[in-house]
Amino acid sequence: MNNNLEFSYNNRFPTNNKDKFYFILFKVQVILNALIIFSYSAVTKNLYLFGPIILNLLALYLKPNPDKILDRMNFIFQLFFQVFIIAESYYYLINVTMHLYNWNLPTSIGLWLVSMLVMYLPYMIVFYGRIRNKLLQLLTVFFTFEVIAMGASSIVTYGTILYFNPFIGLLTNSSFLGALIFLILTLTIMHHWNYEYPKMRLSQAASFKVMVPLLVISIWFIMWNAFGGGNTLLKSFFTFNFSGISFKPQFVLSGLEAGLAEELLFRYAFLTILLKAFQNNRYQIFYAAGISSLCFGLIHLGNISAGQSLGNTINQAIFAFGMGLLMCGVYLYTDLFYVPVIFHTLLDTLVFSVSGELMSGKVTIIDSLLTALETGLFVIVAILLLVAVYNRRNTSFNFKYSY
Repeated sequence: MNNNLEFSYNNRFPTNNKDKFYFILFKVQVILNALIIFSYSAVTKNLYLFGPIILNLLALYLKPNPDKILDRMNFIFQLFFQVFIIAESYYYLINVTMHLYNWNLPTSIGLWLVSMLVMYLPYMIVFYGRIRNKLLQLLTVFFTFEVIAMGASSIVTYGTILYFNPFIGLLTNSSFLGALIFLILTLTIMHHWNYEYPKMRLSQAASFKVMVPLLVISIWFIMWNAFGGGNTLLKSFFTFNFSGISFKPQFVLSGLEAGLAEELLFRYAFLTILLKAFQNNRYQIFYAAGISSLCFGLIHLGNISAGQSLGNTINQAIFAFGMGLLMCGVYLYTDLFYVPVIFHTLLDTLVFSVSGELMSGKVTIIDSLLTALETGLFVIVAILLLVAVYNRRNTSFNFKYSY
């Protein structure tokens, strides 16, 4: 069997006019960033900033197809350096002009939001647009999620007048702005890599006999997971306790961030790229869904660094794997990307509103058993959905070539 997973290094393809436009736009941005940093250096008399100015200007020597070793070294250096210098330059711009311009005006905040959404687009096309290696594409979207989307607004606003703006603080602390940035960047780069946008039309092969029970069970689980009460485990399945719920804007936006950004990363970008990578393997659906869900579970291990206990973090990672696999099954079965987005958003928003954004308390044997039970049920339902998609595609394939 020929399993062409396209994981070999291949980073070259012809440059089109649109690529050249973004290349020119990026170099204009480099010049503007140099002028901004120079202005801030002159005002603050900070001579140490001449180093970053020179390093930034080296980006003007970037070539579309670097062949020489120095050109390649500069390309790799600028790939990482520009991530931070673009945001730092915006930070310097705000500091230089805050005595001349009111950044807290509604129109100013609106302009700031729009600029935050698009300021990395030239960078993305110049440095990532040529990638055709599937493994590098996976690493690219993950880097975009973790470093660019989730870190840019903090770098730009920290210590500035905007840092103390309640509205911007809410968008930054909840990471909702990062989710919007990630949305723009992901759709742009995935389209540039010739992938389809997330599917939004219900599959004609989807059965309402499957979808209706799945919807009912999903709603029940969301409610039980957040509000399950009762004195015993059995009673908790049908007894809900709504006391202590707090729909703070921070929790709502954090839920929206998780539902939008994480689904874009794992159920759209990762799943789409992996399906293409395993396109010549008959079990591509299972491999793609399994790997993307495993990555979704592993990323939650990072909550340890936020102060969450090891036991709670491991349970969360296991649960996330099962839920991720279920969301893959739901998306592939229905072709409706917004379904897992809504499920994930509601699940996290309600949990955050009851118990906060991090899991707390000592992990008991009952907690671990419930996690195992939930994950097992998710995996079973997900496999049934994936098998249905597998049979659907194989039937369609066999019918197509039976003539």
